[in-house]
Amino acid sequence: MEERSCRILAEGQVYIEYGPAAMKVLAYANGEPLTELCCRAVHVIHRALEEISASGPLLRRYSGEIDPTRLSGLPRIMYDAVARTEEPTLTPMAAVAGTVADAVADWLFSCGATVAAANNGGDIALRLAPGNSIRLRTVRSLLTGTASDPIVLRAEDGIGGICTSGLGGRSFTRGVVESLSVFSSRASQADALATHLANCSYIPSERVASTLAKNLDPSTDIPELSVVTAVDTLTEEERRQAVSQVLEEAKRQYARSNYICMRGYLQGETFFWPE
Repeated sequence: MEERSCRILAEGQVYIEYGPAAMKVLAYANGEPLTELCCRAVHVIHRALEEISASGPLLRRYSGEIDPTRLSGLPRIMYDAVARTEEPTLTPMAAVAGTVADAVADWLFSCGATVAAANNGGDIALRLAPGNSIRLRTVRSLLTGTASDPIVLRAEDGIGGICTSGLGGRSFTRGVVESLSVFSSRASQADALATHLANCSYIPSERVASTLAKNLDPSTDIPELSVVTAVDTLTEEERRQAVSQVLEEAKRQYARSNYICMRGYLQGETFFWPE
């Protein structure tokens, strides 16, 4: 049985550890805290992880190698999120954290929460009833854990997922950005896109160290792909190239309505799309 724990942080806010999930859960109904409901979210995490685990071998393949008719439920959501990016080097596991966060936030909302959030290690799913808002921060640098300035999101903004990828995060990255946050309608889509766009920042340079993913984790879903392990101070030209590559792909994904906005950080430089 998976180790699990639920710690109350404040009224309406708890921290849950369950297997690979480390999640801060928040829920209020018209300003009233729903602490007990938050604690019960551990069962939603359990069901989500069981469902995903049952399709594990398929989900660890590149999307182009998968017959999507063999998937349903959360595994199919993961596949669809990755497939929409049209990036062949992603497996559906690139959307796993956001998909589990979505499952929890959806459940909280269905149980009557008017403000609900599930922060799965930095991949956040939000559900806001009309007229409600939430104030939060994203990560400015995954390497240092530095947070961004606070932002206020309203239900009318249509943002249901904020996910961040980059060097120093929980998962491997193939790029050099310190963080790249995608704001989308669902956390599953934001998760896949954050991974993809962060990967687009890779530049060949003697200041960038990399190795095959399997050398760091033999069980990884991308064993034969090169991942970045460290980045020294880049030249101005290298930083400009890395940011340019991200923005070019960000524009393409935005034109396909895959997300609402994107924000990235690289060695003191902040960049956005749309501007």
